[in-house]
Amino acid sequence: MTGRTTVDVLSLEDFHRRLAGRLTEAESVLKKLNTEMQCRPPALGTFAHATENARRYTESHASYAEQAERLRKAIVAAQEATSTIMANYRTTEARNAANAADIIAALTGVDEALRPAKGDPRV
Repeated sequence: MTGRTTVDVLSLEDFHRRLAGRLTEAESVLKKLNTEMQCRPPALGTFAHATENARRYTESHASYAEQAERLRKAIVAAQEATSTIMANYRTTEARNAANAADIIAALTGVDEALRPAKGDPRV
């Protein structure tokens, strides 16, 4: 390994454009979860099994909303990182001079956005 990092700006620009569509999708899911589906468990009655199902529904809904928000934050962080990388390495000379530490530094926001909430065993 030579220790050099190359940046394919065209591929990065394509990826950056695709992120915009993914962000729109994530925001659409969040909107639906936080408006139409918010706090409306199925009306199953007041029997023990019915109330247990309503509780599980509410917990599942909260988990889905939390994960969708986490995804949205990760997409935004990836957009910011790719935007920074593209701005830094527009020219061939800049791309040739790029080092891995610079690129890793630009991607730190993605790691933070993907870090699970405290006590959450999921990745």
